[in-house]
Amino acid sequence: MKPWNLVFALAAALACATPAQAQVPPTAAETAAYQGLHAAAARGDVPRLTQLIAARADVNAREGYGRTPLHVATYARQADAIRALAQAGADLNALENDRYDAVTIAAVADDEATLRVLLQLGASAQQVTSRYDGTALIAAAHLGHDGVVRQLIAAGAPL
Repeated sequence: MKPWNLVFALAAALACATPAQAQVPPTAAETAAYQGLHAAAARGDVPRLTQLIAARADVNAREGYGRTPLHVATYARQADAIRALAQAGADLNALENDRYDAVTIAAVADDEATLRVLLQLGASAQQVTSRYDGTALIAAAHLGHDGVVRQLIAAGAPL
């Protein structure tokens, strides 16, 4: 095999082996640096969330990438934290800096349980999200997340 063909084959194999990801979750370092509601949301620490909310912390506060505590809780699959934030008035349809919402984050992660919670709480399956003007349904279908696709269609996602 010629060297360029070998390089091309290796690059193609690596591209296929890399998982697709539509958005970037907080890194371990970012998560460790979180304070307040973002830190409590990442840990699923509902008593601390409740305490901070009672002290009038902003449930829609944004960190450097525009992520709210709800986005962070969604990435971390913290359903109880999501419920606590929603009950306190968190914007379930907020977009972070790359224009992803919690529904799309859960859909791309193939996280059916978190998606179910978000939809039950009233998050929209109909938003146009991402810098590519896609939807959670488009992303989930592209990634082959059939259970997520079924949930989104049942929730009225645009076809």
